[in-house]
Amino acid sequence: MPLVSILRLGCSKSHRPSTGTNSSSDGIPCMCGSKLIAMVSGVRTVLLCLVLLGDGLASAAPPSSAQKQSALPFDFGDARAVVLYFIASDCPVSNRLLPEMLRIEREFAASRVHFFFVYPNTTETAATIRVHRAAYGLAYNTLTDPRETLARLTSANVTPEAAVLIPQNKSLRPVYTGRIDDRYLSLGTERPAATRHDLEDAIAAVLADRPVPPPGGPPVGCAFMTLPAK
Repeated sequence: MPLVSILRLGCSKSHRPSTGTNSSSDGIPCMCGSKLIAMVSGVRTVLLCLVLLGDGLASAAPPSSAQKQSALPFDFGDARAVVLYFIASDCPVSNRLLPEMLRIEREFAASRVHFFFVYPNTTETAATIRVHRAAYGLAYNTLTDPRETLARLTSANVTPEAAVLIPQNKSLRPVYTGRIDDRYLSLGTERPAATRHDLEDAIAAVLADRPVPPPGGPPVGCAFMTLPAK
């Protein structure tokens, strides 16, 4: 069975739950109150559908012939690797690590590594995502995953969590899913700076055609929040 460490966390800096609508310590509006936070390791396997976010958070459209051939909802072009960041607008750990995610994106941008920021929670709204994107400079490469397509493909289940995929036969094969680095030892326990950079090491291994090292520990953050299908 997966190991799940569950705590309750509010939106304030002190991580104490409150009531009503408030702002997180990162300045992003969120619903305060108790929130399920989890450190999870697990495996999920079934592929479904994904909605690509444009400026207006567009609805899903029928797949093109190219998308049907690749079995993917987005075009990865000439990428040597694709990195998916699973994030949430109201997860304090995710927001705290977003600058590091953006730094890694800049580091590998010239190496044909394509990055996408995925909002997996079906509890997100178009408005909160739009505000969050603007606040953190996520203007173009953002996705939603309402039917858990990418979550199931990569086995991701925590925000923040990263996945590295490589092109293979017009599709993508996951070679790494896990934490970005070891800055967080557990919820509420944080190093001044990371000592191990798991995601960077995984990307570098792909680009050098070396075996990809596994993450050195489970991701720490907020469990995915999904609503039952109607």
